[in-house]
Amino acid sequence: MTIEEAKKVGSNQALKSVGIGLLIAQLIMTLLSSDGGFLKELLWFTHFGHNLNLAIGAIIMLISGYYFGQRAGYEILIKKKDYTWVGFKYGIIILMTTAFFASWTGFFQEGIRLMGTNDNPFIDYIYKPLFWVFIFVLFPVLIVGFWFGKQIKERDF
Repeated sequence: MTIEEAKKVGSNQALKSVGIGLLIAQLIMTLLSSDGGFLKELLWFTHFGHNLNLAIGAIIMLISGYYFGQRAGYEILIKKKDYTWVGFKYGIIILMTTAFFASWTGFFQEGIRLMGTNDNPFIDYIYKPLFWVFIFVLFPVLIVGFWFGKQIKERDF
């Protein structure tokens, strides 16, 4: 297998894994929504008020998945590293990259006005989202990351 083929396999599998991750996030938010009625809960994002943040986050996650998926494919298929931990590592990297860059959307929308006040917008809009995203999705990323690495490994000819 060539390096280019390994990168292509990695990016394709990463995009599939990102799709699964977004589906899991949708299911979690649907279960946490208590607006009454299945349709309202399923469409929680229509009354969430931060749709721009969600859209930017999804776009960043897809871009990160494509880029870091190539690196995972290279590590698993060319360097022959352990696929489970490489998949998990890049799952975390994709997630944290997404959370970090998507958090800046909220910072520029709301937090920048709070600069120089008693509030600390960097803590509120950058650090806290990273912390809570890491805590809440560590287990799903572990599962999807292992699956992601295994899917890459299975494409090894």
